[in-house]
Amino acid sequence: MKRASAPDLLFGSVGFASYGGRINTVATDATAFPHRDAVMRIQYTAAWADPTLDGRYVDWLRRLYREIYAGTRGVPDPRDGAYINYPDDDMADPAVNTSGVPWSTLYYKGNYPRLQRVKATWDPKNIFSHTLGIEAPDGA
Repeated sequence: MKRASAPDLLFGSVGFASYGGRINTVATDATAFPHRDAVMRIQYTAAWADPTLDGRYVDWLRRLYREIYAGTRGVPDPRDGAYINYPDDDMADPAVNTSGVPWSTLYYKGNYPRLQRVKATWDPKNIFSHTLGIEAPDGA
């Protein structure tokens, strides 16, 4: 990717968090987080102060992300998935996530239906919601 001059960018980073050890001893369906075989998680971050630059830097991050994950159609490989503590609304936007892999699969793999049942029980009015929030199951 061509490096751009960005004096108004406060910072941009790609952070790597190592995983392994005890986290890998927990069953993939024991918690919402199924990525128990992960060696690391990656977080892409940028910050700027001027809201008129939102489009410029969001586009920059999107291009970076798509280039890194070009081999899996612009999103992380579903086997590795995405980490919900690094939320990315683009994963739920079909105009950006053109991989054909639903955001819920990237974040939760096969745990999503169980999380939907929990949602239907404990939050039937969908009070706790956001773009990447657990959706009520069909028919609930």
